[in-house]
Formats: sequence, structure tokens, C-alpha cells
Amino acid sequence: MTAVRSLPLLVLATLVAVGAVAAGLAPAAAGRAAPAPPVLHGLTAWTAVGDRIAFVARIGGRDGLWVERFGSNQPVRLAPAHCGPHEEQVDALAPGPSGSWACLERTVGNTEAYFSVDLVSRTGTVRHVASAGGPISDGQMTGDSIPFVFGDGSFLGFLHVAGSGTVTLMQIVPSGRARRVADLTGVSAPDAVATDSGHVVVRERGTVQVFTTAGAPVASFAARAASVAVRRDRVVVRTTDRRLDSYTLAGRRVSSYPLAAASWTAGLATYAGYAAYLGANKAVHVVKLATGRDRVVARAGAGWFFDGVSLQAAGAAAPLTTQRGGQFLVTFRFLPMASLLAAVG
Repeated sequence: MTAVRSLPLLVLATLVAVGAVAAGLAPAAAGRAAPAPPVLHGLTAWTAVGDRIAFVARIGGRDGLWVERFGSNQPVRLAPAHCGPHEEQVDALAPGPSGSWACLERTVGNTEAYFSVDLVSRTGTVRHVASAGGPISDGQMTGDSIPFVFGDGSFLGFLHVAGSGTVTLMQIVPSGRARRVADLTGVSAPDAVATDSGHVVVRERGTVQVFTTAGAPVASFAARAASVAVRRDRVVVRTTDRRLDSYTLAGRRVSSYPLAAASWTAGLATYAGYAAYLGANKAVHVVKLATGRDRVVARAGAGWFFDGVSLQAAGAAAPLTTQRGGQFLVTFRFLPMASLLAAVG
């Protein structure tokens, strides 16, 4: 079971753009100053796809699910912060087709757990998709659970884990209905899920398994995976012993490089032959998968990066935390793809 992440009670966040963004995505026309970044409170979940980013936070006293273009500093409130009819915190977001987003609420206590998935359309219409839950006995779920939602802007889905241990791949269709795809053979307690270009990758107990989005098994291979990401025909793994391995969808290892970060590492994203991860709480690293060249593209200064990293066509983004007195200021650092390519070639 994935633990519910808790943030400091007083969390402020500011979205900032660093340098010029990729062509066609500039936050302001030439010669004009970009809008001042808004101040956010209570950032709880975020995700990105292409040049779109979505996050749950409070702006100007209004809680909500907000969306914006990469580095534009102009978020638009799309839906309530809890997305659906419930009042729980959104713990995960996933991008769907046609500008839609899936929200996952998880409430896991000592005696019971509850899970709810909702779909928000690009116009802000909210539809409830699915629920699960049940009692917890001796620290174990006895009912059904929904540990993950995931999407790549095309396929949008979630995993339904039955109390019996059967793991089912479900697709969220545009109407907001949950469509059963298939039971995932050999999966019983997934630790992480990633999807892209018609494939779903599941990490579980030292194993990485690849399926099609139709539920057909493609490959299963051993990997000491701390994080897993997939893009087109490559699966990328950040290992527990601080290496970066890439595989074909069939499970053949293509490359393996030591990470430049010598101690703590976290998060993983991949795009177009590159990977990004967080190192030593203080830096965003980008790696060229063809050569293993590993470079720091952003430093946290007096703060620290947390909660993963995104790598898309527009560039990289990662939340950055700094402390001012008793307040924690969280900023999204936006790093244009041009600056990443200049760093690693």
C-alpha cells in the first residue's frame, strides 16, 4: 500500500519560470514582462504532460485544481481542490485525453481506508469514476483499493487491487466511466506505475513488468528499481544502488550508468532519449541515455527539491522548497528543453 504523503501544515508555493521556455511556449511576448508568479498555499499534488501542468493548491483564498501552460505563471482554476463530491485531499493527478485530468483521493487510517477516483474535463465538468475501500486488519487492507491513477495524455487509467490480490487494469473513458481492461498476470502488490505510447509499466518487489494498455503481457524482468519511467520504446529504471538503466520494452538492457549524485536520489522522468532525476535533495540532474552524460541543470540553493520531477517536450519541472521563518515556500522550477540539451548535448 502506498502511504499517503503529508505536507507541512503551512505550505506556500510560487510558480516561477527560469529563462526562456521552448519555442512557442514563451510566457510573454518579446519585450513584455512575464506576469508575476502567483502565491500558492497547500500544494498537495501535481502532474504534467506536454506543455500542460496541473496542480492542487490555494490561490488568493480559493482552493482548486489549477492548470497552466509550461512556465506561463497564469494558472486557471478548473475544479474544486477535492475534484469530486468528497472533501478529502487529492493525493495524485494524471493527464488524460482532450485536456482531462484524473484525481485520486486516498484516505488510509489505522482501521479503514477509502479511495475515490474522479474525472475533470477541460471545461471543469467533474464526473465520479470509481470508489474502493474497506477495513484494515493488522496493518493490511482487507477490502479493495485503488493505489494509482496514471495517464500520458492519451490513455488514462487506474489499478484496482481486490482484497483477494487480483490486480485489474481499468481505463477511464471520456464519459467518466471506468472500463475493465484486464487482470494483470503476475501482479499482486504494485509499488509504482508508469504509462506511455500504449504500454503500462508496473514495478513490484524487484521486478519490472510491461503490459500493453489492452492488458497483454509484454515482458517481466528483474530490476532493483527505486523509480521507473517509460517513453515510447524505452523503460528507464533508477536503481536502489544509484544507477540508471534503460531497457527495451522486451526487457533487454540497453545501457547502465552510475548516477552522478553520490548519495540521496529520488524521482525519475524520461523523454526523447534523456532522463531526469533529483539528487542529494539539492539538484535536478539530466542524463543523456546514449552516453551517460549526467549534469546538474538546477540547484536548490538554501532549499531542497521534493516530490519528483517531470520531463516533457517543453522541458523539466520540479517543486522546490525553501524555508522562511516558520513558513515553507514551494516553487516549481521550470527548465526549458533548450537549456537541458545545452547541458548534456
